Amino acid sequence: MRYRSFFISLKNKSCFVIGGNKSAAKISSSLMADGALVTVWSEDFAEDFLALGKKYPKQLNLLQARFTREVANHYCSAKVKPFIVITALTDSEINRAICDVCIRNNVLSAIPNELGSEVIIADNYSVDPVEISVIAKGFPVLTKRLQEVFGKYLDKTWLDSVKAYSDYANSEEASQLNEAEKRIFFRRLAEEIIKSEGDFEQAFKITKAYYENLQAQDDLLLELAGERSLMD
Repeated sequence: MRYRSFFISLKNKSCFVIGGNKSAAKISSSLMADGALVTVWSEDFAEDFLALGKKYPKQLNLLQARFTREVANHYCSAKVKPFIVITALTDSEINRAICDVCIRNNVLSAIPNELGSEVIIADNYSVDPVEISVIAKGFPVLTKRLQEVFGKYLDKTWLDSVKAYSDYANSEEASQLNEAEKRIFFRRLAEEIIKSEGDFEQAFKITKAYYENLQAQDDLLLELAGERSLMD
């Protein structure tokens, strides 16, 4: 497997977007919506950036300058580096050259819609308290359609159960458990939710009976000992 999915908070992280076209504006908007501090490098900027400047005055910095390999090397080798550099130029060779500089300097790089990109970026399906990333590598239209399908399926079958799981995990009753006890209880609860295909009440009932049986037979002490050894 070439790619590993991570969910990363972009709040207050420095992100460089190279290019001033509409595609760059869309990327910049998405990053700033997630709290990123975006610097856009370009000799010309699409009109879309005017609206973005008004919407995100404290997050958007427009630099009317060409971002070359030399500039990339300067910023990517500096003590304070950008978190990620996203190249949205029409020249694929320049995009790749800039990203190669980033990779050599341990800075994340992305070329939108390119299979060879170090980082693949796609909007996630997000609804509290669930976030899912689904990517058809190199095919943004198919990616969007898959996200829509998965989103509808999640909303119809699983969302209520996930919300109930989250609510109970944050409840006063659950707070009475120590960390090892929580791991044992909620791991079993998660398993039962999957087995019951999203029936939280049934899953909770089975898990509760399982946990109470452990307590009654003193098996909980053994389980806790094993769980604490894993935590340590």
